[in-house]
Amino acid sequence: MTVSDIGKIVFAVASIEFLSCILSRRLIFQGESYTRNVNSFERAKARRDKTAASLAAKEAPREKRAQKSSQKSIDKDAKKLQRENEELSSLAAEVARKHTMANFYPSIVFLILYRIFAAEYAGKVVALLPFQPFNFLQRITFRGLSGMSVKDVQSLWVQSMGGQDDTISGTNAPLPSDVSSASQACAFAFIYVLCSLSVKMMVNMAFGTPPPPGADEGVGTMMEAPQSQKIMKKFGIDADEVKEARRAVGF
Repeated sequence: MTVSDIGKIVFAVASIEFLSCILSRRLIFQGESYTRNVNSFERAKARRDKTAASLAAKEAPREKRAQKSSQKSIDKDAKKLQRENEELSSLAAEVARKHTMANFYPSIVFLILYRIFAAEYAGKVVALLPFQPFNFLQRITFRGLSGMSVKDVQSLWVQSMGGQDDTISGTNAPLPSDVSSASQACAFAFIYVLCSLSVKMMVNMAFGTPPPPGADEGVGTMMEAPQSQKIMKKFGIDADEVKEARRAVGF
């Protein structure tokens, strides 16, 4: 793949991500609805933290208490803390839903972009790997090139570099000495994935709007909301098992 081709993909991915960040900020994150949700979330978080601190002080060992607290007062604060945790979860889900929707529409655009580039680079060797990828990785790197031999790979490589001679001794773009298998040919999909992961992340870090702490787990945050818990319970799904599974896979 030539430098201009790589630059073309990087520029396209970076431009779409930049525009999506700017549009999301103007249309969603600077809107009255999102600002109101974030402010409500921050206030609820402050109330929850205050109640949690008060309950912890009352439940402290007797010698460390500033004053005696009855069990009735402790139970009252415990119920209050539970209500405030549920309220906080609901508000966090609302904030996370805004961010999820802001990421949904750009995903459709990136899918369309992938289809366009995939059609343009269909059946073309865009790079040569200095190693033979393992089977799982090869499904991505060799996507669209199955059934090719080393000679076919070399011919396509020469053509992609603008050469006409497709023989091993061609001087326009001879195969590197470490290329011995057709599986070392790399199709467009792998390059696109690498560009998307790196470029999108850097652009989003520079121009994106991150969710506030406590509402930054995306779908995971929405699953913690009381409404989601009720829906899962209705369908016979154990919310605690789902939570443990999420922790196990780091989601």
